[in-house]
Amino acid sequence: MQHFFNYLINHGKKSILATTGAILLILLCALPFSRMVPIPASSRAATEIPATGNMSSTDRTSKSANRNTKASTGKKVPITGEMRGIWIAFFEYNQKGYTESQWKAYVDKTMNDCKAKGFNSVFMHVRAFSDAMYPSKYYPWSRYASGKIGRSPGFDPLAYAVSAAHKKGLSFHAWINPYRVTKETTKTSALAKGSTIYKWATSKRPSKRRNVLKYGNQLYLNPATKDVQKLVTNGVAEIVERYNVDGIHFDDYFYPSLGNQYRKTFDAKEYKAYVKKCKKKKTTASSIVTWRRNNVSNLLKGIHAKVKKIDKDCVFGISPAGNLDNLYAKNNYYADVRKWMGSDQYIDYICPQIYWSFQQSECPYKATTNEWCAIPRHAKVKMYIGIAGYRAGISKREARAIADPSWSKSNTILKRQVEYLRSKKCNGFVLFSNQDLSRSTANKEMQNLRSILSSF
Repeated sequence: MQHFFNYLINHGKKSILATTGAILLILLCALPFSRMVPIPASSRAATEIPATGNMSSTDRTSKSANRNTKASTGKKVPITGEMRGIWIAFFEYNQKGYTESQWKAYVDKTMNDCKAKGFNSVFMHVRAFSDAMYPSKYYPWSRYASGKIGRSPGFDPLAYAVSAAHKKGLSFHAWINPYRVTKETTKTSALAKGSTIYKWATSKRPSKRRNVLKYGNQLYLNPATKDVQKLVTNGVAEIVERYNVDGIHFDDYFYPSLGNQYRKTFDAKEYKAYVKKCKKKKTTASSIVTWRRNNVSNLLKGIHAKVKKIDKDCVFGISPAGNLDNLYAKNNYYADVRKWMGSDQYIDYICPQIYWSFQQSECPYKATTNEWCAIPRHAKVKMYIGIAGYRAGISKREARAIADPSWSKSNTILKRQVEYLRSKKCNGFVLFSNQDLSRSTANKEMQNLRSILSSF
């Protein structure tokens, strides 16, 4: 969804001394007893949520607590027919954060609306900028939870969201951006102090600092390092362990566009070390393009295996950009979708973002959908299509700006797109995004789309 966000920008040590032997004795006697007393459900969340977003030793969730949290988030909602999903993005959240009651009200309304308007699945942002909308052992609290990165909101937003979705009969997919750390800044002051990523970025050890890369006025996790691969994988694992999510979802934010200097920038230092290692072993080194694609693919393969080991019923999927030529460019994405789709070791579904109208000149919807459907696909890998609700009902000026004027002329594009993907035997679609369901200028388009949802 990188092009959508570009579109948005353009438009819009203290210690305690024991004073008497009696007090010490009382404490020593009380400690084992306190460990046997269960924490009331109403206060458990507060005891498990650290102020920095990185759990201390006293905050780490035990296996039994994991099971309790998972059970409290309701049973999964398997999709046996057509996937009718909707993305709920971070920019829809209140940047000032939420009280518990505010969050519950927002989530309840969102889930009610999605269900009422014919959708059966939600893909909700839980990690947009290497942060967390839940108490994490590996990532700091998201500012979208509390208003400030690293600060606890005092409750568990994800637990409530998963539970609310399931109560409404909606499948819940936890949406994660694996590498993105910041947007429009490379300052370490934007990071949560005490977090793993802050420690890396400010480390005295060059090898640790290499885990966080500066590029294009943003910070990214380095896809080439083992530290990063382990962090991302652990972050996924804790969600699947602790919450009864139906799926883990990544979108198209992998490597950024590296331009003409792609051989010399970003993780080129790690590539040089790799080549040197190959020479020492007398093996043939892959090109930097293949090496980068392998960095992403190896991460996905490890995550898929981890997810299935924890919960075989939890799915893992990707929503890459829709233009295949861009995906296989030498300086961009490094997303080897053909490899992923042809195997059952990387993903359970693919959901290309085919955000163009039928008449768009470069990537018309029908031809682009056909191109994706023609890719050999493992029997276990499902095909969903991502469609552009955010383009519905836009003005002529906005449509011209994206070189796709049809969006300002027709209010049946989304309907016809779903009808076409059905004719191609695709397994469903995901709409970007939730906020457009209630946007006045998109009303006619959304009404026309809804007219064919209940009949399939």
